[in-house]
Amino acid sequence: MPEPSEIERVGSLFSSISDQSKPFLDKCSKTKFLAVSDYNRAADEYVKLARQTLSNKGLGLPNGNDCQGCLSNVKSALETYQLDTGLLSALEDLRSTYLESMLKPAFKRYLQSESYTKADIEHLYMNALKIDSLIELIQFMKRIERLH
Repeated sequence: MPEPSEIERVGSLFSSISDQSKPFLDKCSKTKFLAVSDYNRAADEYVKLARQTLSNKGLGLPNGNDCQGCLSNVKSALETYQLDTGLLSALEDLRSTYLESMLKPAFKRYLQSESYTKADIEHLYMNALKIDSLIELIQFMKRIERLH
């Protein structure tokens, strides 16, 4: 059973991330709303949001990381401006690779009080949340596109 101090650390971490994620999630919500009335403009907004979110600087991926190849696939798919299964698949691959190679090991070390600060983990978790939100947004937009 986790110690109370570990539970407090995790609770504090998630509370902080919840506060920090609001601006990004608001952008995703606005894009969803826009998709209902102006799909093409929403698609442009999605691509812009995805590019900004998934920049190398934004994700902070070290060179040679497993995520680099997945990220390259996502960026290539974004170049076509087609919000299709290819982009969705590339984003899902990025998410799973990011979780396995970046977030899980860092979170484990954070809980063991090794080498990672709260700010480091917040940054990694925010990136995972943003990738997941981009996936959810594209899934929503694909459903809307079918209605048009």
